[in-house]
Amino acid sequence: MRSFLSKTREYVSLFSIISYLLTVISFILFLIVTSSTGFADFFNYYLSAPTRAIMAWICVIFPFSVAEVVVLTSPILLGILIFIIVKQAKKGKKASIKLLNIIISVLCLVFVTFVWTYSSGYHTSTIDEKMNLDRSAISKEELYKTSEIFVNELNSLVDKIEFDDTGASVMPYSYAEMSGKICDAYDSFVEKHDGVIHTFYSRVKPLIISEPMTYTHLSGIYTFMSGEANVNVNYPDFIVATTAAHEMAHQRGVAREDEANFIAFAVLLESNDPFLRYSAFVDLFPNILNNLYDEDEELYFSLASNLDKRVFKDRASYSKFFEKYANSTASQVTGSINDAYLQANGQVEGTKSYGMVTEIVCAYLLGKTK
Repeated sequence: MRSFLSKTREYVSLFSIISYLLTVISFILFLIVTSSTGFADFFNYYLSAPTRAIMAWICVIFPFSVAEVVVLTSPILLGILIFIIVKQAKKGKKASIKLLNIIISVLCLVFVTFVWTYSSGYHTSTIDEKMNLDRSAISKEELYKTSEIFVNELNSLVDKIEFDDTGASVMPYSYAEMSGKICDAYDSFVEKHDGVIHTFYSRVKPLIISEPMTYTHLSGIYTFMSGEANVNVNYPDFIVATTAAHEMAHQRGVAREDEANFIAFAVLLESNDPFLRYSAFVDLFPNILNNLYDEDEELYFSLASNLDKRVFKDRASYSKFFEKYANSTASQVTGSINDAYLQANGQVEGTKSYGMVTEIVCAYLLGKTK
């Protein structure tokens, strides 16, 4: 037995052995998480949440996105890896196999990190269940009442918002200040809805590659390997704000896209900052009012006519901005990849799930409970 272990150590490092053991344990946990909603709730709230928080706290000391730096330097890292592979190959079979095991071990740790930090969020009970909201089909009357709330709120906030020459709303503070205000809003939300998600201090990371990233139609991304909420700051300011809240929802274990959209909306409403509240409403109002249009055009136009024209100009400015990026090949590729990823993790609607937020927003604003 000792001889076998000694022989094994010649080909497999201690790092690889530990990595493989963690992978086996994590795979077993993954199987349990995907088959038991109760265990997924426990795992996500009590085990994954502290891990995500620690990772976010570590990375918050860096003013840049660690994940982005890794991606941008990946050609250099790949070159170094090839150099090491060639060098080890010259040392013989044992050295080559040991290096191969190390490479496989690193890939295994990506899976381990995913299981321990994020995967359980796709298999927990839904947000509407946790908050006791009635997410059943909404009536035309309920949709009208919700649309009316949107119009009234936007009209009450628009005088407090700055707009540029194109009609686009302007964030009146830095991204760092925005992060702090959203963290405060998360604290307020958690205080009112205990047991739904955790709150902790974090900071969104503006991406250097924001402009080229816009061609992928990604306004932000949460990287579970670093625990960072990354935001594409090339988008209009109100999208940056809602995206920041959305990615911070992922950072707090809300994995499903429609639920992250809802949490972002609900959290921003907890802020006493006019721009954040305005961003929440102006981002989602097309979803709500377009649904009303599909139900009753007359009701839609009666409400739309009461909405401040500056809100329509803000949305029109966004549409004008997006024309440049609308039909890119990059967006088709990333869209297909994201769709496959979401479906593989139990979101059968794939990327369509981003827009499936109307019912839960209506239930929340109207106080519909089960």
